[in-house]
Amino acid sequence: MMKKARLEFDAKQDEILEDWLSTLPDDILVNIISRLNLDEAARTSVLSSRWKYLWTFITSLDFDDSELLKSVSEDTIVEERASYINWVNKVLELHRGLSVNEFIISFDLDASHGSTITNWIHTAISKRVQKFELNLLPALCWPPPPGIYTFSQECYDNLKSPHGLSCIKNLRSIYFDTVNVTGEILEFFIYNCPYLDELRVGRSDNLLRLKVVGSLTQLKCLDIDCCSNLEELEISCSSLLSFKYYGPKIKYNIKNVPRLDDVAIGGGTEGHGIGAERVLGPIVSYFPQLKTLELHVDVSEENIQFPQCELPQLRHLTFIVSAHHCNSLLGLTRMMNSCPILQKLTLKLEVFNYCKEITRPPFPNDCHRHLKLVELIGFSGHRVELQLAVYFFGTANVLEEMHIEVEPWEYKLDANIHAARRRAEKLEQVLPPRVKLVIN
Repeated sequence: MMKKARLEFDAKQDEILEDWLSTLPDDILVNIISRLNLDEAARTSVLSSRWKYLWTFITSLDFDDSELLKSVSEDTIVEERASYINWVNKVLELHRGLSVNEFIISFDLDASHGSTITNWIHTAISKRVQKFELNLLPALCWPPPPGIYTFSQECYDNLKSPHGLSCIKNLRSIYFDTVNVTGEILEFFIYNCPYLDELRVGRSDNLLRLKVVGSLTQLKCLDIDCCSNLEELEISCSSLLSFKYYGPKIKYNIKNVPRLDDVAIGGGTEGHGIGAERVLGPIVSYFPQLKTLELHVDVSEENIQFPQCELPQLRHLTFIVSAHHCNSLLGLTRMMNSCPILQKLTLKLEVFNYCKEITRPPFPNDCHRHLKLVELIGFSGHRVELQLAVYFFGTANVLEEMHIEVEPWEYKLDANIHAARRRAEKLEQVLPPRVKLVIN
């Protein structure tokens, strides 16, 4: 009897140990492997002879190694670049898939690696990529000593060929960072990729003008960041949902954006935003339809003039705050009174220094009835910031959480960070019972 039970148990164990996964069709297995990172996907080749080459058909070619850049130095960067290039080339040499969903390059490379980067672009396009990212942001200095990689005429000519046009039809998302690309090339993508709904461009010196106009344009998200030579931007796009611009003052014209509900506007000392010599331009007329809004605010001026408009749909308001001298942040709350259903407020603090004396302007009638979450990012623990935190404890009667990210913008020394954390923890003493304080 015991022997029979043992045999039945062994049979069940064999059934459990049977490799049901390998009985699935190849296309399903490739889909599963594509959800792993490249190193993990490659390691599946040792499972069995059937798995040996499955990973070479994966549809996600994500070469994002930007995390490594946090630890590189001038002594190691040359070796790390060579290692990165070798890794990408080796994977592409082995890859057998005819199409990919995403092709992502993210590492510190420059114009001296031009031919290699150009070959990668050719490969991505030939594999009918849907999401393409080329992020070459330097880790050590700006600009890169040999210069920024320029999207080559060779690449552009290839795109305009019948074969190139057929290959880019599936493109849905494009991101260029630290890549010199002209408005002509970007407009080519916009008007020849029927499914393109996201375009992001950062740190391109060659971008002077850009026009996103036309009933055939399906773009939903446009993000332009730190393109220092940009002069003019024209947008007339009924499909646009999100527009983000960070950079110098430019001439821009925005119209026919009935679905726009997410806007971010900011810049450096001579950029767009709110404060001394800053402008918002025609985008203000679309504020009443927004659900999320991010603004760069210079609080150096005593009297900040916020736009005179209501924001009845706004759920999330973000301020990027900069100042050379600041004695109160409570002035920022004036705009919140135009946001009757605001649920989340984020403040990214980039304040150079605070005044020794703080002011206490009265706000007796303020009541933020729907505000549930406040985020303070770049918190240093100065009395000006503590005053603002306590203000929300008293005026936001449904506040549920306050998140504080402790990393003083001016200096990131460990001693300063520890001191800021201790000051943040003191807020527990005046914290209403209903509010949760989260300190990172």
